[in-house]
Amino acid sequence: WVRQATSQQAARWRLTRFLRLAKALTAEVETLEPMRKALATIEHQFEAIIRRWRSTYSNARLEGLNSIFQAARARARGYRNQQTFITMIYLLAAPIGKVEKSI
Repeated sequence: WVRQATSQQAARWRLTRFLRLAKALTAEVETLEPMRKALATIEHQFEAIIRRWRSTYSNARLEGLNSIFQAARARARGYRNQQTFITMIYLLAAPIGKVEKSI
């Protein structure tokens, strides 16, 4: 709902409205303490959320690379040096066509 706002001001208004409404709905229910904690985090990160709204960047590429690094680390277990780990990353991350061209 916030990302669909047409301006930064509208996004700020929507996020403020959401926080106000969610706090009112969770205020008197003791079992919703985790929700109140999440709302406090959103409120604390309010400006960062608005900055993200303005930005067109995403961390999707970094998350994808991280999953490749984790797979390489799992496959490199038992090897004794970092060079093997680095080789595994190259073999997993580089398209095979590019590896063939580099030989």
